[in-house]
Amino acid sequence: MMGKQDRQMQMIILDIDSMIPQDHLLRQIKNCVNFDFIYEKAKPYYSNIGRKSIDPVVMIKMLLIGYLYGIKSERRLEEEVSLNLAYRWFCDIDLTQRVPDHSTFSQNRKRRFGDNSVFREVFNAIVLQCIKRNLVSGDMLVADGSFLPANISVQSSIEVIETVQQSSIKYLNELEKEMSELPGYQPPEPREIQKRTLQSRTDPDCGYINQKNKKGLGYLTEMTVDTSHGIITGVDCYPANHRESDIILKHIKRQQEDLSLTINRLALDGGYDVGAVHRGLELLGIDGYTAIRVYQNNALRKGFQYNQEKDCFICEKGKELLFKRLVFKKSSQNYYRLYVLPRKECSGCPRIGICEIDQGSIRISASGNYPAFHRNKLKYQTPEYYAAMRLRKIWSEGTFSVLKREHNLKRIHKRGIHRATEECLLSATALNLKRMVKAV
Repeated sequence: MMGKQDRQMQMIILDIDSMIPQDHLLRQIKNCVNFDFIYEKAKPYYSNIGRKSIDPVVMIKMLLIGYLYGIKSERRLEEEVSLNLAYRWFCDIDLTQRVPDHSTFSQNRKRRFGDNSVFREVFNAIVLQCIKRNLVSGDMLVADGSFLPANISVQSSIEVIETVQQSSIKYLNELEKEMSELPGYQPPEPREIQKRTLQSRTDPDCGYINQKNKKGLGYLTEMTVDTSHGIITGVDCYPANHRESDIILKHIKRQQEDLSLTINRLALDGGYDVGAVHRGLELLGIDGYTAIRVYQNNALRKGFQYNQEKDCFICEKGKELLFKRLVFKKSSQNYYRLYVLPRKECSGCPRIGICEIDQGSIRISASGNYPAFHRNKLKYQTPEYYAAMRLRKIWSEGTFSVLKREHNLKRIHKRGIHRATEECLLSATALNLKRMVKAV
């Protein structure tokens, strides 16, 4: 006999909690994390008088659902939370309550959370919970940057010629102080240069990058991952025209200060093979492992050897070029270490033709932090180096792959550096929650 549905209205008592499977991701997260800490973090952004606002915990949870399940549009997020029982249950919105309108998020960004600091505090709070659960050890971390295209059209980009003040890079205060104590140091002299570049009329905060595998207007996100369980411990976002080596030291120091995290070892790719980075990591108490880049104008390629104990270069004939002083080159706005040997010491040497000679001396210009640069080179091809590089490929490149594929970070959807940073923080927080509940 053919069945026919009875459409008579019924009154039922529904327990949503009983309908959510025990192994559901949102149930695991809710059992593992108490999000009430958000009230304390968001309190400074709200007035003590006036009409009650939308619950900030509900807003953050809804945003996290969007990044957990790859829901890119906030309009669609509103619909999904309204229709999905698990989403309602996670956000503590019962069936009789109306889901917050999608415009609530944009209005709060404009009027309340403009500088994205609340999202960073939420991210840090989740990381601190991971540290308390011993999911973050600090023994081995990996860091890398990734290019994220901006949400702009090709027609919005314009070519501009701007006058900028070129100055030396400020890597780390401790590094600058140490450099200032070396002989020959002089305060850097900024100079103005004209620079031709692309800008966007719709998103002027993004930067232009033109590399072999990366080209266009967008942002650069820098992330650090602890290799114990893959927890992301640090997130920063910059215009894409920044270099990764210029920002890594401040990125790492922020984690040490915000999380009181002790970092023992750090693995990096060849883009960070810069003397200042190596020395900066040493000053921060970190044992760094960085892939080696090939430099064309290298004294070692001409047959010289470096003696770390004496801080000098030694030629094939045994002559020592001792460190004399720092040299500041205006063209590159960088400091170099000058190693010299009087030319008269090399009279009659058949190899003098391949040496650089100036002002009556054999001269070698090396990185301003060459001793640290050399110490990193000594780690190359050691078992510890190979182990660190293997972990970097697994956790750094793998983490960016997951974030872009599953958690809305293939490109930036909003505009402006604060909104781009917000997207990076929420995407990383979503992945941290997944890895946290898996580990627990």
